[in-house]
Amino acid sequence: MFRFSKKDKKIGKQIAEKFLKIKREEQKFPLLSFRELYKIFNKKEEITLFKKILKINPRNYGIKTPFYGISPVPKDIVSIKNQTYKKGRAIKKVDTQYLPKKTYLAFKKMNKIMQKEIGRSLNIVSGYRSPAYQLLLFLYFLEKNKWNLRKTLKKVALPGWSEHGYPKRQGIDFAPKTYCKMEDFCKRKEYKWLLKNASRFGFYLSFPKNNKLGIMFEPWHWHYSNTTENC
Repeated sequence: MFRFSKKDKKIGKQIAEKFLKIKREEQKFPLLSFRELYKIFNKKEEITLFKKILKINPRNYGIKTPFYGISPVPKDIVSIKNQTYKKGRAIKKVDTQYLPKKTYLAFKKMNKIMQKEIGRSLNIVSGYRSPAYQLLLFLYFLEKNKWNLRKTLKKVALPGWSEHGYPKRQGIDFAPKTYCKMEDFCKRKEYKWLLKNASRFGFYLSFPKNNKLGIMFEPWHWHYSNTTENC
């Protein structure tokens, strides 16, 4: 099992704090390359910690999802801007998201039909994430979870293990256009509609209740695939 030293945890906290400060300014964070990541967090001990995390084997912690590999950002990536949702009386903006073109077009088609049938539609709150960005997110949540690897791995994948960074089986986190907690998405009409209709458009729930993959139930996390490799 992996061990993190007091120094590791101190450096990790510094990285997490810096990430929060610059995240809003860097709208293209989801497309981050490893070279860019190590340019932003360029101290020797920061890079050492990132590389240490890359050596973790999720299999040792009960994770049974496939290893998808590390691949470059797709060339046909589409930026999704100007998404909004309502929280109380306020209108909030969603950060710019990214999807491969084929996935985005399928989502647009599905969203249009959902709006027509139940008068509701969805936002994409997390689409494509580069392996480098996935690494940064993993470290952020690991620090937030007090360095509990098992707990973190149930919620956040390591680079190469995430559908968010695998365009052939592109992971997407959906959210309604009126605010709700992510764990409550399963109570919404939008989720129930997805269960009945999403497969018509190539979308599939990745981590249903009582799944055997070692991942918590994520009603918001779906993937797009036009092949037979679906959950």
